[in-house]
Amino acid sequence: MQIKKIRLLPVTLPLISSFKTSEDNLNTREVTLVQVSTTTGLSGLGELEAFAHPTYTAETQATARQMIQQEIVPLLTDFQFALPEELSQHLAVIQGNQMAKAAVETAVWDLYAQSQQKSLAAVLAQRLQVRPRRQIAVGVSIGQQPSVDQLLQKIQLYLNQGYQRIKLKITGVAEIAMVEHVRQQFPKLNLMVDANSAFTLTELPALRRLDKLNLAMIEQPLATDDFVQHAHLQKQLTTSLCLDENIFGLADVATAVTLKSARAINLKLARVGGLTNTLAIVQYCQKQRIEVWCGGMLETGVGRAANLALDSLPLFTFPGDISASDRYFSEDVIQKPFELAQGGRLTVPDQAGLGVNLTAKYLGKMAEQTWIGVN
Repeated sequence: MQIKKIRLLPVTLPLISSFKTSEDNLNTREVTLVQVSTTTGLSGLGELEAFAHPTYTAETQATARQMIQQEIVPLLTDFQFALPEELSQHLAVIQGNQMAKAAVETAVWDLYAQSQQKSLAAVLAQRLQVRPRRQIAVGVSIGQQPSVDQLLQKIQLYLNQGYQRIKLKITGVAEIAMVEHVRQQFPKLNLMVDANSAFTLTELPALRRLDKLNLAMIEQPLATDDFVQHAHLQKQLTTSLCLDENIFGLADVATAVTLKSARAINLKLARVGGLTNTLAIVQYCQKQRIEVWCGGMLETGVGRAANLALDSLPLFTFPGDISASDRYFSEDVIQKPFELAQGGRLTVPDQAGLGVNLTAKYLGKMAEQTWIGVN
């Protein structure tokens, strides 16, 4: 196969409710839909997951689109491939810029799966010689709330809907009392917290309070560029630490394992450069007996479909941050938004490729975009 042209569609979707973390306070989600077409007419979709501002990673929507246009597209000239993994190898000459690479690579995996007349889930499962699951248990991530009572109401709402795990975003020591209150009210809840680097080792006594709450894990308590201090902290705590923002590829996971910085990895395919790198990390974590689970980035239905295909692999056992479409958006970009099934599960698309189609509105918007030719 050979890529002929690419086009990019920036999209801004209002969130049903604001999503506040220690890094940002989002009221809208900006993404870019990426369409890749081959010389044979096959077309695949990907989603650029960078945020509008460099608060989560250094990449932004604007810089990643520029990277695709100015660096990735020229590299694709005369590039022919039989397998989607070859694209990841080809783009390795570009340092960093994982989300820009992942957006294009996901579209290539989509069109490749279509060419095989298989779902993306089936193709990924074939790579690891496993069978994909038809439905997967999912959890929900809750941003900072105005009050404890509102937080408790929101948790109860999501539990009533069937979500099987709750993640609370916390922004510092002051919110530990809130987590303690939640645990009091829901003693058997599958509960975890995500600090998005809100703590330092000087706050070890506060982190020990979290350690007493029977949490599934504490995600990214310390700095985004740190492995050593996380290793020190993990020795002090019974609760598993989970790394997120400092994992950009397999080498970072290996560093974390060697130093014993954490016992779990929040794996986001966009952050590690795409599905090829993601599969390598999954296999490595399985061998090292490290918990690996599928994170979310407030994706539209396109990115959510890729996550579901990944999370359908039976190696993922912890409910991921995927959630139904209506958790975040009143209007998605795909024709059939993902709905929560009985038992807090989402159904994995079984149609060829990603298994989703853009709505007429977004098909029209995509058609208005200028193709970028690969010469």
